[in-house]
Amino acid sequence: MLRVTNALGRLAPAALLVALLVALSPDVPTAQGVVTVRGRVTIGIPVSTQRPVNTYSRAAREVTLAPVSELRNVVVYLKDGPRIDVAPTRAEIRQVNETFIPRAVAVTVGSEVSFPNGDPFYHNVFSLSRPRTFDLGRYPTGQTRTVRFDKPGLIKVFCQIHSHMSASVMVFDHPWFAVPDGEGRFELNDVPPGARSLVAWHERLGETAVSVRLDAGRASTVDFVLPVPQQ
Repeated sequence: MLRVTNALGRLAPAALLVALLVALSPDVPTAQGVVTVRGRVTIGIPVSTQRPVNTYSRAAREVTLAPVSELRNVVVYLKDGPRIDVAPTRAEIRQVNETFIPRAVAVTVGSEVSFPNGDPFYHNVFSLSRPRTFDLGRYPTGQTRTVRFDKPGLIKVFCQIHSHMSASVMVFDHPWFAVPDGEGRFELNDVPPGARSLVAWHERLGETAVSVRLDAGRASTVDFVLPVPQQ
């Protein structure tokens, strides 16, 4: 039986998980002893919209899908995956219009993330997160400063000058993670079989986890449909 939990380890209430489908696909073979996990993430946002009203009607609430850009704030990963040395990579979080773009990146241990300033004024990028604390100081438009991340974990990034700016860097000590594409699709390759926990993490929702049994030599499909609280 599947158990869907939130970040606190409790069973997630139905209101926080509109739908979640986990289906094994026995007709799709994979390499001997490993599993390919494919799926799709969809995010729905309750939106209050004002319709034309008269004396006998009221404004009605409609439910719509989140903009595609929200999918870039999701990271799907294998929770508590076995530690494996993976080559470091490079990523970039730009500062444009007083916004970090993208707001979420996922990298391996030892990777570097650069923070170019594309605004015509100063920014000061910093983090107080335990896995990596840093302060890049104030720097003007056109300059770039870089941080190396040597420990796994979630690092929250902010700007001391513009308090509304935030971003997240997720650092992994294994290769089983992915950021969904523009259609919300993701794929994790060569996942070790067995009883596993897969997580769809969103910068505002946190973790939504599902427990699933992965059988060697068989592909698995995991689809997440996540609601985002009304702003």
